[in-house]
Amino acid sequence: MRFIVFASLCLAFLVGCDEAGNSGDKNVPVDQVPPAVRATADKAVPGVQWEKAKTETEQGQEIYELEGRDSTNRKVEVEVTPEGALVEAETEVPLEEVPLVVREALKARLPNFKPEEVESVTKGIGSAGYEFEGRDERNKRIEVFISADGTQATVEENDD
Repeated sequence: MRFIVFASLCLAFLVGCDEAGNSGDKNVPVDQVPPAVRATADKAVPGVQWEKAKTETEQGQEIYELEGRDSTNRKVEVEVTPEGALVEAETEVPLEEVPLVVREALKARLPNFKPEEVESVTKGIGSAGYEFEGRDERNKRIEVFISADGTQATVEENDD
């Protein structure tokens, strides 16, 4: 009997941990994404073949996240509010396609940083730049955002 109670408690704990890890994410069939969300995503990154969609909660607000590939097979992620406002659009790009002014700003800020992933980013209405992901000299995962003109930079540590 004690074993059954113990096993039940362990199972309940594991289920609770799984739910907490999901943060309310819910997969949504792409064909069931609201029209306003889909229209904004299509306008933000034209020509994308959307493969996955989900809703998630960010800072207390529901957000739709769509993932797909553009016509050159680059990974694309778009976040849109249910009302159709663009939160963020990210398109994977090769480092050599990043403007020189941005690459120079990254090198000046973090001379030894070697990005593992690079994305062109549009946030909201008009704020654009590039996001670089990789490990710093302490082997910590970081995300670096450099504005499109190279004048602004932010660095965030990510949890492994």
